[in-house]
Amino acid sequence: MKNNKLEKLDAIRGFSALYVMLFHMLPQEILLWGVNVGVVFRFGSEAVILFFILSGFVIKYSWENSEDKSFKNYFLRRFIRIYIPLLFIFILAYFIKSYSLGSLADPDWNTLLGNVFMLQDVISQKPNVISPVYMGNGVLWSLSYEWWFYMLFFVLTKKINTERLNFWVNAITITAAVTYLVYPFFLNRVVMYFAIWWIGVRFADLYLKGEAFTYKSIRIYAYVLVSIIALLGLNFYINFGYTKVYDYPLVAYPFIELRHFVFAIIAMFGAIVWINAKTLGFDKILSIFKYLAPFSYVIYISHHYLVVEASYLKFINNKIIEYTLYVLLMFLFSYFVEVVMYGHIKKRFKRYFLINI
Repeated sequence: MKNNKLEKLDAIRGFSALYVMLFHMLPQEILLWGVNVGVVFRFGSEAVILFFILSGFVIKYSWENSEDKSFKNYFLRRFIRIYIPLLFIFILAYFIKSYSLGSLADPDWNTLLGNVFMLQDVISQKPNVISPVYMGNGVLWSLSYEWWFYMLFFVLTKKINTERLNFWVNAITITAAVTYLVYPFFLNRVVMYFAIWWIGVRFADLYLKGEAFTYKSIRIYAYVLVSIIALLGLNFYINFGYTKVYDYPLVAYPFIELRHFVFAIIAMFGAIVWINAKTLGFDKILSIFKYLAPFSYVIYISHHYLVVEASYLKFINNKIIEYTLYVLLMFLFSYFVEVVMYGHIKKRFKRYFLINI
């Protein structure tokens, strides 16, 4: 049975997945008594940053509690967790595209391979992208980052002495941020963002050692994040002209990277404040979302096709009923894929490859 603190992480994960869906589904302007309450749902990027921090915590926690730290075990665990649900999404995307065209769609093999090898990013928001996301599913950008965070974590943890590990993470992430000023591309962008993911690792380390969550315990790492923010601020100044290139400059280079890191440090300090306040109000506000956690990953990667771009219930001619049904069907699909199918396939993998999942 999970302890209460880890259940809280599940609740945040479930909430974040639902929030990203609402971010993409709801219009930017929702007037209520003359006030635009739609602005509350305009922080989808920040929800993804929460995913990264949570992921860092979970991977570190899982790693320290795993008896088998071989690459085979680690790789296969991460591979089936990411790729089995993702395979269903690729198939879903293709069939929905074919349905909308009324004939078999072009599978777009080049983009599909780019996504299979985790090289995708949002081409309309960032420079020098290797591969666009498959069939317009914008959230898939974060999976490529997530996958390479996993690989980088394994290499660093295996090859570097524990006492020197944080130093090397600080060094490579700051170096990546410096190179980002010169030429921003996929590799240095991912390595730079590893600093955000590492917040979760640092929190997990404190948790596993039973140490207090205080400002002092994260102060040095805060300096690292502030350094990267300063470099990204300089990058924003130097490349301000790019804000006229992209249609939505608030979610595009060179502002989006700065926005992500500013939120990351706010989230880090906010977590310290909330933990020391005994997570005041958490159960009343967020605990219910823990029930979405078991299938939150598929909610996250499927809602583009099953809710945002869905149109097969248009005949209902009532937007509220139409989208309520889309969301319910998306929940059912997500549960089926992530809880039923993934759970079944995971057992097969465990038996066949003799891995500790």
